[in-house]
Amino acid sequence: MNESERIRCRVAACREPQVGAGEWRFYLINDGDVPLESAALYRVSTEWGDFGHSQAADVHVTDLAPGAHAPIWRDDGEFRIELSLLVRAGGREARLNFEFPKLYIQRNLRRVDALGKLGWEESAEG
Repeated sequence: MNESERIRCRVAACREPQVGAGEWRFYLINDGDVPLESAALYRVSTEWGDFGHSQAADVHVTDLAPGAHAPIWRDDGEFRIELSLLVRAGGREARLNFEFPKLYIQRNLRRVDALGKLGWEESAEG
């Protein structure tokens, strides 16, 4: 990877109800031209008005090909949420943050082509 190339990813949240789990599943999508050697979801932060909370996460993905996706988190979508990832590709490393609104109130979900599902997408690069 040339120094000028950046690590490009998306996280898409799709409604996937499951008994005993959050209603929204979050997927990491590799939008770059090279495989992601690794991606680690290390923090999940939520916010509702003045109330905020962060928790450590320990979710790892390896060898994610360009255009491929992997599930990384589940949530009920009632709070604003930020997912913080450390991503490595082509010998480079980037910390990427993906911020989502309160998902449960979103009505204009769009098709996430990489997943073939309706969802909410956020992009980041570094």
